[in-house]
Amino acid sequence: MLPVRSGPIRSLMLIALGGLLQGCALLGGGRGRETPAQAQERMVQEQAILREVEARLAAEPSLGPGRIRVVVNRGDVHLHGAAPGFGALQCALANAELVAGVRLVVDLMVLQPGPSTVTCLAPRVFAGSPRP
Repeated sequence: MLPVRSGPIRSLMLIALGGLLQGCALLGGGRGRETPAQAQERMVQEQAILREVEARLAAEPSLGPGRIRVVVNRGDVHLHGAAPGFGALQCALANAELVAGVRLVVDLMVLQPGPSTVTCLAPRVFAGSPRP
């Protein structure tokens, strides 16, 4: 068993331990838990983002419905699937970025051979979307 130290060394050890515990508390996120009402509101917002991004992608002639799968998590939009050319990939990213509530667009798409430029309809307004 280790001897119990007294005096200034013990005080320094206690201060160091206190600092370590405070640092761990900061790394824990600092946010409180989400209430059920907040969770419900977040899920409603995520569903609205999902529907609009999917509608935008389906309306693009270079992409069409079902080519790109969309996942939304706390405002981050993840795009999965195959883009037929660099132009279509850029078009998918632009459409997702225009949707209200999107914080970040994560490109997880596979680039297939195709045109490097396409006609993208991205800067259009959908019902309920405040962005131009």
